[in-house]
Order: sequence, then structure tokens, then C-alpha cells
Amino acid sequence: MTAEAEAKQLDSVTDVVKEAEIDTAKAQEAIGLITAKKEIDHKAAALAAVTVSKEDVALIVSELEVTEEVADRVLREVSLEAKEGNVVEAALRTLIA
Repeated sequence: MTAEAEAKQLDSVTDVVKEAEIDTAKAQEAIGLITAKKEIDHKAAALAAVTVSKEDVALIVSELEVTEEVADRVLREVSLEAKEGNVVEAALRTLIA
């Protein structure tokens, strides 16, 4: 192959440059979804780390006639948010409101 043919072939390979324009709205939306998922995962891990008493769950179930899952979830959420005080009372108030 001659130098001229090689140069032509090289030009044909390097000339094909496709520049894609990034849609900033879609990029921001994707970043927002990733961030939201990380926050959800972090909150789920924090909730899983909280321990609740079976007696507290049973009390809420008997008083408000909610499922054990609902009572457990609310107790965990209130425990994360409450600095001090009665967690069961706060959970009951949350469920009544």
C-alpha cells in the first residue's frame, strides 16, 4: 500500500466522529433517581438496624388493630426520629394522626 493510500484510509477512519449531545434534563433526572435510591437504601438500612420490642408491637396491634408489620415499621421510624421519650406513645400518636 502506498503512503497516499494509507493516509486516505487513516482519514476515513478518523473522520467518522459522532458527537452526541447530552440532554441535560435527562441527565439531571437520572442523577436524581440515583440519589433518591441511595437515600431509600440508606433509610432502609437504618430502619433494619433499629430493634423493637415484641411487647411494644403487640400493644400497638391490640390497641389500634393494625398489622404487626405496620406496628413494627412505625416503631422503627419513630425510634429513628425520636431523640428521647416514649417511643410507643410517639408511635401511637403517629398512627392516630
